[in-house]
Amino acid sequence: GGFSGPIQTMDLREQRERAAALDHGYLFIQGPPGTGKTWTGARIVVDLIRRGQRVGVAATSHKAIHNLLDQIGEAAREEGVRIRGLKKSSAGSAETEYTADWVTNLADTDKLVTAAPRAQLVAGTAWLFAHGDFDGGALVDTLVIDEAGQVALADALAMGTAARNLILLGDPSQLAQVSQGTHPEGVGASVLEHLLGDHLTVPADMGIFLDRTRRMHPDVCRFVSEIVYDNRLDGLPSLAAQKTAFGTGLRFLPVDHVGNVAAAPEEAERVAREIRAMLGGAWTNRDGETRPLTETDFMVVAPYNMQVRLLRRTLQAAGLGNVPVGTVDKFQGREAPVVFYSMATSSAEDVPRTLDFLFSRNRLNVAVSRAMCLACIVASPRLLESRARTIEQMRLINALCRFAEMAGEQAIDHVEVASAQ
Repeated sequence: GGFSGPIQTMDLREQRERAAALDHGYLFIQGPPGTGKTWTGARIVVDLIRRGQRVGVAATSHKAIHNLLDQIGEAAREEGVRIRGLKKSSAGSAETEYTADWVTNLADTDKLVTAAPRAQLVAGTAWLFAHGDFDGGALVDTLVIDEAGQVALADALAMGTAARNLILLGDPSQLAQVSQGTHPEGVGASVLEHLLGDHLTVPADMGIFLDRTRRMHPDVCRFVSEIVYDNRLDGLPSLAAQKTAFGTGLRFLPVDHVGNVAAAPEEAERVAREIRAMLGGAWTNRDGETRPLTETDFMVVAPYNMQVRLLRRTLQAAGLGNVPVGTVDKFQGREAPVVFYSMATSSAEDVPRTLDFLFSRNRLNVAVSRAMCLACIVASPRLLESRARTIEQMRLINALCRFAEMAGEQAIDHVEVASAQ
């Protein structure tokens, strides 16, 4: 509660007003890839503190909390706001401690709860806020949960007891960091999935959709926006200046292979060949600065660890050992001018897990949206002929087919390399 009328706005001042107006209510901010979700969340936190609130900061991992604290520290410095913060750490675990002169790390929960009234910010994982020793939201005024797309509904409700208001930052169309344990259907769904129901994007009267990416060239963004975000995602105009000597947008690179389950040497060889041919070609960033592509300007992702290991070995053998390679999940949050997504499985019959895993729209979204300029899918063409057993599978397979269609089966143009050097 606390705000009437449409909630959607891209104006930071208005976003801060929406957050400050909460009165025993929640605000959902959906941030697609590269839209500055953490940046926005940090500036809302600093504003709430300026207004005299004590704010809680939570996420599923210490790394995500530290990332948000980095941004909060930066925003506070920019705006001249002094913050005294507390962070719940674990005894003898350095990676749970946040090092900054404005944050005190405490491993003892009782001590932290006692010290909280003298702090403006309290940070910790779900465990701290679901602790239950605070009556009626006594620990913080507003709790901000980052990466809320990874927080189960039950956990969000338990954490919410520590606060009067809740701000949920996240994007249910990206991947959960880890899937540990198994929950009955529905219980494992994140708090954001519950709030969205059948919507892909948060409706204007339900929350804020950050609709401008600072990463993807319009030719890449168009696909991601259509498949995942109801055509609501756009890029900053300057992103159209990003280009490579090999063009921009989407490329579908078919590689024939048979019987591969979770690793395809044929695809690994193709990726190595493509990168080798593109190295040294021109890359122009959004500021119009041009330089040759180096190994670290590429990123190679795959759905399976087996294919990741094979890609690493193949690239190493080709003298391309500095090219970043990982599962799609691992590279969430990162970006590169040119991205290769190697799908590894030969056909729907060979899929090692379920069709829903390989064809996951969230996985496709995260893989493609790492690309600032050029997104290449390397896959067996037989995947495009997969037969769906359910309506949902049909939608997932259609997304890959749509990628191939938009890519227009154009091969990467190596002809222009000579002129770029």
